[in-house]
Amino acid sequence: MRRRTFLGGSAFGVAAAALPRAFAATAASPWDAVFARMPPALAAVARDPAHEVRLRWTTIERDADGAPRFITRDFGRAPRRWFPAASVAKLPMALLMAEAVQAAGGDAGTVLALDAPPATGEWGDEPLAEAFARGLDRTFAVSENRPFNRWYELLGGDRVHARLAALGYPQARLIARLGSPDPEANRRTGGGMLRAADGRVLARCAAAVARERRFPFGSALRGAGWLGDDGVLVPGPHDFSHANFLPLADSLRMLQAFVAPETVPPAQRWRIDGPLRARLLRALALRPRESEDPVYPEAEHPDGYARWFFVGDGRRRYPEGLTVFGKSGMAYGSLSEVAWVVDRASGAECLLAAHVLCNADGVYNDDRYEYDGVGLPFLAAWSRAVLDSERARRAGGGA
Repeated sequence: MRRRTFLGGSAFGVAAAALPRAFAATAASPWDAVFARMPPALAAVARDPAHEVRLRWTTIERDADGAPRFITRDFGRAPRRWFPAASVAKLPMALLMAEAVQAAGGDAGTVLALDAPPATGEWGDEPLAEAFARGLDRTFAVSENRPFNRWYELLGGDRVHARLAALGYPQARLIARLGSPDPEANRRTGGGMLRAADGRVLARCAAAVARERRFPFGSALRGAGWLGDDGVLVPGPHDFSHANFLPLADSLRMLQAFVAPETVPPAQRWRIDGPLRARLLRALALRPRESEDPVYPEAEHPDGYARWFFVGDGRRRYPEGLTVFGKSGMAYGSLSEVAWVVDRASGAECLLAAHVLCNADGVYNDDRYEYDGVGLPFLAAWSRAVLDSERARRAGGGA
């Protein structure tokens, strides 16, 4: 995730549930009421085709026994259109690594050690070994890239995609290290080992060469041009067929399946439980100021540093009593986020997912994006409007 300049954890019980019901957005739909709660200029972003806005809002209603019912609404749904998975890809990679740690008999303190630095991608002076818990906090508090590349190196592409397919995500593509545009190098992983805190080797991960995978829906040509790292502009659409890809609905479903496994079929549940699951839940809702290792001073890392819903448009803290489990991503002028939102004061719960494009000139990799002026204010205002609607509904005031 590219860093930007600012302008100015606990689990809960969920009972068994039916699968979600989905409704497309129509005129006079709940979307109109939500957009009416937003500043008009930001509400207009949703209907501007240039911004390619995609939204999913799932209301969670519970019966007297606490069993949830899901009502899902989609806006601008385009499941086969490529957009950057960016740092949202860290969510499934963290869960896949957690499954591997659990299967080896490890815990959050398990040390993940590589045999050698990754051949490509962001790495720098990263040590070869790091405790899993530390990598989780770096990932979810401030969205550092290097833990993802460590997990990628240990798991390997074929293992990753076999498990994603078994969970019901055959179109997901985690085929590139973060910071690496080399598809051949990204197929090759060097492996390493999982060690207990006392040094015992729990499992070895062999070096591997994954089979070639690419964007599953044909062409992934986007934009009006590509600015190379050498400063040379290559006009015309850029080919993203070997970049990571996660359909928005899949990302949200992955999150739901972990936070509330009882709400999905057994075959779709992540194999993570006990203290490791609790540690992951904490990481999913971790604000930078709550991280103990590493420490992130709030002056440089406010709550909205790497999370866009509710707080991404400034330096404010999350409202008291609001817990947000999830992951966001920022790349090439696109912003995305998926979240399970729990508002203890009102009792409201909802699942949110969003994507917005902020790239007016259509050139990718030029770092000339309208994040601060358009994308972040839109996602913060939209999520606040949805939560206001959920609160009003629970208070008997309708949407």
